[in-house]
Amino acid sequence: MSAKSIKKWVFWTHLIAGLIAGIFVLCMSFTGVLLTYERQIVEFSERLHDVEPIHVNTNSAKQKNELASTEVSSGNSTGSSTRISTDDVVSILQTLKPDEPHIYVRLVNQEGAAIPAWAGRHSFLLHPYTGEVLREGEGSVGEFFHLVTDFHRYLSLAGDYRVIGKNITAYANLVFIFLIVSGLYLWLPKRFNLRAFKQQILLPKTYQNSHHRNRQWHFVFGIWCLIPLFVIALTATIFHFDWANKAIYGAFGESIPAREQHEEITSLAADIVPYETLFKAAQQHANANRYEDWYSMWMEIGEHKHEARFFIDKSIGHRQELAYSLFFDTQTGEVTQVLRKQDWSLGGQAWGTARFLHTGEYFGVVGQTVAGVVSLFACVLVYTGIVLAWRRLITEPRRRQRNAELQP
Repeated sequence: MSAKSIKKWVFWTHLIAGLIAGIFVLCMSFTGVLLTYERQIVEFSERLHDVEPIHVNTNSAKQKNELASTEVSSGNSTGSSTRISTDDVVSILQTLKPDEPHIYVRLVNQEGAAIPAWAGRHSFLLHPYTGEVLREGEGSVGEFFHLVTDFHRYLSLAGDYRVIGKNITAYANLVFIFLIVSGLYLWLPKRFNLRAFKQQILLPKTYQNSHHRNRQWHFVFGIWCLIPLFVIALTATIFHFDWANKAIYGAFGESIPAREQHEEITSLAADIVPYETLFKAAQQHANANRYEDWYSMWMEIGEHKHEARFFIDKSIGHRQELAYSLFFDTQTGEVTQVLRKQDWSLGGQAWGTARFLHTGEYFGVVGQTVAGVVSLFACVLVYTGIVLAWRRLITEPRRRQRNAELQP
């Protein structure tokens, strides 16, 4: 088969595959743009609830027993602007949701910062000095990103249909990988010289017509976005396919880790050491390990029996290189494990890297920005690809037919 025939076969396969998966690629790309700065925007929305560290009037005794109310208790005693303890937060959550022993508490290293907390899937935002429930649920910003994420992953299909949405996006992503690779092949100029490559990588100052503009946009934006788009699409496979996970762990001679099986926790009554004591110990550990500038510290309890996990994070975006986990025995207060990224298996490290490469967060805000920009350009590629395909399949045949009919 000649090179010309191969290129023709690749072209038509590229065109047909693009028409089949294009609308789904557009959906994933556009929602990817919306999700670019999700963590920062959600964080900003929560920081709007921060309060000034001033003296507040509270009834401390009533507060400990009736903090399920969303109104601040008023009393005669004057309390200082001391943050409520993690034990108080846990008590509030257990009062609000007594059947949810799996609890997360996130403490931001900033005076007056509201306290995000979760009891199971139920989320709350608490006043840092009174324990008042400032917000129940994700809030409008969180709900918006939740909807966008559901559309990005499942096309907003729910229930038994969610797996259908997941499969559609999974296979559309595979088609997108093919479009990227085949697009690179089709992009290669006929003549390998500087002038030819310059025409393929730079936009012209003027366009002959709309077709010329769409073609140049498709080629130029495509080649500039090719590497980051390929990384984003390739790393997305680990969320969909077992073979992708087997490949990434298998590259290091490892198997996919089995899901942990552990006894379901129904009560936190067996925890002896106060959670605030553990939190202060976690602070001391962070200070002793060059993490005194931590941004937030997550406390998780109720996942494993007699265990409290503190996730100490220097960043907003859970960047693995800037965070580590510290585990305590809740009966003795002793540190049972310190887990940093370098302590994971090589396969686990590779999976974690791939996960954050997908969103660009591996490189921080710069990486997120690049991921968002190339996702936007992917929308342009879908648009120009469909317009070019329409011209070739519909407009041009009609024009030739009309010309043929006009000929005597």
